[in-house]
Amino acid sequence: MVLSSISTIAMNAWALPDLLACLSRLRVDRVAIGSRQLEGHGWREAEAAIKASGLVVGSIGSGLTTPASVDSPAGREQLELAAQSIDFAARLGIPVVTLTTGPAGPLCWEEALTSFAVRLAPLAARADDLGITLTVENTHSLRSDVSFLHTLRDAVAAARHLGVGVCADLYCCWAEPRLAATLADGLDVIRIVQYGDFVHGTLEQPNRWVPGDGDLPLDRLVRDVVAAGYTGVHEIEILGPRIDAEGVEGAHARALEWLDRQLSKG
Repeated sequence: MVLSSISTIAMNAWALPDLLACLSRLRVDRVAIGSRQLEGHGWREAEAAIKASGLVVGSIGSGLTTPASVDSPAGREQLELAAQSIDFAARLGIPVVTLTTGPAGPLCWEEALTSFAVRLAPLAARADDLGITLTVENTHSLRSDVSFLHTLRDAVAAARHLGVGVCADLYCCWAEPRLAATLADGLDVIRIVQYGDFVHGTLEQPNRWVPGDGDLPLDRLVRDVVAAGYTGVHEIEILGPRIDAEGVEGAHARALEWLDRQLSKG
């Protein structure tokens, strides 16, 4: 069964009732909501609001943004937020919590992964006990402030080392060598595939476009994902000035129409 999803990152500043009302108007199978938004509304209040909305939440995003090697108050607070996200997901039957690693700081890639594994271990144990899948996400190389995983190849390798899954953001790795092969090889860990568009010459981030409006070879990328045998969630993740100018709800409606056309090609 093919499932569509929306990452609500473009709506992070919205009040949760407004977010849920917008999502209810969009034709989508799943939604992905950020942990900060849930925490800001109040975990128990957010739980009741989501249940009342009838929406299916497929994942919660709870990134780490402190260096992988730093045990700081901010780092501990982010780990606690991730733990609360896992507990929330378990209560509502949400299957996935997605994390970013935080930056590498002064560490090389291998050292950063080892350090992140130490930070992740109690979260992974908690998630495993509660039946929740953790995923790590590859990010744009300009966003080294939130992650040291930028290619899908590295995200797959890291996920296998960590014993978690992958949220594969094709916007961040579309030009990666042997991407189709990496997709096919990574089916054991890839749980979500994300799409957004990019216009060549864009230098600021985030500045994503509705799929089909930009320059990425998304038709080919979707074909590669499907040909690899992937049967999981296909997620729209768009945000930035172009999306705000069009109107967030309208932009996401067009993006979902694009995704439906792509996936209906078989």
